Parts: sequence; C-alpha cells; structure tokens
Amino acid sequence: MTFVTLGVAFVAVSVAVNHAQERRLDEALLTEAEQDAKRVAGREGEKLVISDMPMPAANDVGPLTKYGAIYDRDGSVHAKTSSFGDDVPPLSGFQRSARRPFDFWHGREHLRGVIVPLPGAGDQVLLVAAQRLELDGDAAFLRRAMTVAFIMAVLWAGLVASWIVSRLTRDHQKIADVAHRVAAGDLAARVKLHSGDPELAKLGRNIDEMIARLEVLVESQQRFIALAAHELRMPLTTLYGELALALRRSRSAESYRSAIGEALDSTRKLKQLADDLLTLARIGAERMGASVAFIRDVVQAAESQVSAQAKERGIVLGISGGEHAVVGNANDLERLVRNLLENAVRHSPDGGQVVIEIAAHADRVSVAVSDEGPGILPEEREKIFEPFYRGHGDAERSSDGAGLGLAIVRQIARAHGADVVLVPTANGKGARFEVSLRRGGDDASPSTAVPTGENEESEGFDVARERRAHPE
Repeated sequence: MTFVTLGVAFVAVSVAVNHAQERRLDEALLTEAEQDAKRVAGREGEKLVISDMPMPAANDVGPLTKYGAIYDRDGSVHAKTSSFGDDVPPLSGFQRSARRPFDFWHGREHLRGVIVPLPGAGDQVLLVAAQRLELDGDAAFLRRAMTVAFIMAVLWAGLVASWIVSRLTRDHQKIADVAHRVAAGDLAARVKLHSGDPELAKLGRNIDEMIARLEVLVESQQRFIALAAHELRMPLTTLYGELALALRRSRSAESYRSAIGEALDSTRKLKQLADDLLTLARIGAERMGASVAFIRDVVQAAESQVSAQAKERGIVLGISGGEHAVVGNANDLERLVRNLLENAVRHSPDGGQVVIEIAAHADRVSVAVSDEGPGILPEEREKIFEPFYRGHGDAERSSDGAGLGLAIVRQIARAHGADVVLVPTANGKGARFEVSLRRGGDDASPSTAVPTGENEESEGFDVARERRAHPE
C-alpha cells in the first residue's frame, strides 16, 4: 500500500509539472498566432507572408523556431515559413478546433501547434507551431528522475520497514524460540526479555514464571514417581520373599499360615498405597461440585474409623462444636478428617488425647485437630505436606503409612477452595492442623443435601449419621 501511494504521488507530480510546462508553451503559441494573424490581416492587397522570426522563449527555453502556414478552406497553402521546407502538413490532418493547441508530427519532428482564423480573410486560417523537443526532453528527464526517486524511496522504505519489523518481531521470535526449547524438554530455557514494550515485557515475565512452575511440577512429578516406585518395591519385595520362602520346601500348616499372614500384610500395605495414590490422582483430576455436607456428621464418621486404633493405645478422641453445613463432598471431607486423626493418633503418646474442634465464622467453618505429640520442627512445617515425606521420628515408629496422608489432606482441602495450615497450640505442645471450609446453607436437610457414595468410605459416614439419628 505504501509503494502504491508513492507511485501515485510521483506520477501525479510528473503529470502536474508536464502540464504546467505545456500550458506555458500553449500560451506562447496562441499569443504568437494572434499577433501573426493581425499582421497578415493588416496587409490588404499584398501577398500573404508569415514572418520567420523566432518565437519568444517559453519555459525558460528559447527563442523557439517558428513553424507557420496559411491555408484556404480547401486546404491549399498560401504561405509558409522556411522551417516547413517543401513539405507542409495538410490542413485535413488537423482535426482541431480553433485556438485549441494540439500535437502533430512533421517528418521526424514532434510539433505542437495552434490554428487561428485570419481576421477579414474569409475562410483562411493560420497555423503556428513550435517543436516539442525541449518539452519532451524535460518530460523524459522528469520521468527518469521520478523513476529513480521512486526506486530509491521504495528501497529506503523497504529497508526502514524491514528494520522496524525485525526490531518488533525480534522479541516475539525470542519468545517463540524459548517455547520451542521448552516443548523439546529444555525447562532451563528462559525468555529474560528486556523490551521497551511494557506489555511484551510482561508477557516475557509471565512465560518465565510459567516455565519455572512447570519445571517445579515436572521435578515434583519425577520425584513422586521415584518415591512411589520405592514405596511399592518394599512391600513387593517382602511379598515375593515370603512366597518364595514358603514354596522352597515343605512346611507345616502353621508355617504356611504364618507365611500367608505376612504375605497378606504386605498385600494390605500395597492396597493401602494404591488407594492413596488413586485418591491423589482422583482429587487432582476431578472438579468440585456444589454439594453440601454436614461437618459434624463427617467428623463423627471419620472418628468411628479411627476409634479402634486409638483405643489400642488408650488415646481419647474428643469432638467439640455444633452441626454446620459446608460446601463440599462428604466422602472426601471424611477422608480429610480421618487422615488428620490417624496422623494425630500416630504421633500422640499412649493415654494421650486428640481433640477435634468445629467452629463457625461469618462465611467459613473451621475444623481443627490437635494432638499431644512431640510437635513439628520449624524446618519441616511445609515438607510434611509433600508426598512420601516422613517427619521427625517417623522412621523409628512402626507406621504402616507411606507418607501420603497429609499430602492427601492438602489436596482435598485445596480442591474445596481451602488449605490446611499448621497453627500453634494453646499450651505450645503437640501439633494443631486446621482447615477452613466454605459455609453452606444451614437449613438444608441431610437427606437431600449430603451426597452418599457407593464405595466403602461412604459406609462410615452412613453409620455415623444413623448413630446420630438413633442414639443408644
């Protein structure tokens, strides 16, 4: 579009200049023709003669050689200038109106002329012409100059446009190159863009942040896979060893029973680990609906599943707080509370106490689980939520867990638009985990608002609700 505009502009200038020069020549021709017509008409009875005197200068070029001739109506020539020689152009070749300049060729000479009537001479007319040599030369020179100027302008505009486009697209190309590197697996690539365009610079920073987060996710995934493989290998190795030992030689029924029992224990650990891994994957992939659960029913269902484990060690489980509706999936929330209770029981001393507190706020309902264990070291406060991480002293405890309990708690909490946090206890001992959930409609009925599943986890919730509806 720019090149077309330049071309049109140059053509317009060329046409305007040529027209101006041509108009000045036309004015000189018409003036000379009018003067010659008056001089010829003033010589009554004399032979008609046209002066061979050169014409005045036109367009700063001159004097101009005059070409003149007097014609009768029938086209016969009465007089002519010597510049025409013996070959005078016929009048019939000029189909032009009087006093309107026109171009014609005389041999190899390009002329411009004008015809005017002779005053008082009937049908006689006078032709006055001059060469267009200088005019055509100027026009050709102007065309060449404009062509050169247009080419130079196009080249310059192309160079400038290329430089501007290169400058503008350089940052985009850098972003594209980084994207290709990341797609090829190079997560160390960064844009690090220092652009004068604030929006482009912001895009570069956002891409760098996205790559950094992606790098963390990939590293976490790789670490998770490695740890999961390690955790799976231990019970599988034990299971394989027990079965291989049992088949190595004949044994008594009691020995077989013992081997099968240990193999079953390893299988149970494998099942628990597989269930935890599937729970993490499911919670990360599912989208939360708008269901409503009653938090005290959820807590009682979780407490009923942990009570046997707590009684074995003489640990008392206490629940405080009233019934409140929260937005969330009852089965997932039951798993959240159960994992917190199992973690608290595991770390509490024999004969200790674990307290579950339910508290309502303006638009939130919090659930806190406190224990009387050794507490958590400051440097472990975030690590304990990582998959397969075992905190201080866990290696010495006879724990069946694989280190996924608190990771599942955080995943469920975040799926419900919340998070699990570690808060200081009142007496400075033990650990206190708290989750704040969105409050639901308190007037909803449990029969319609609380979803029940068909898996085995929903059974604890249903039993607790029946126990609450029909106390012994």
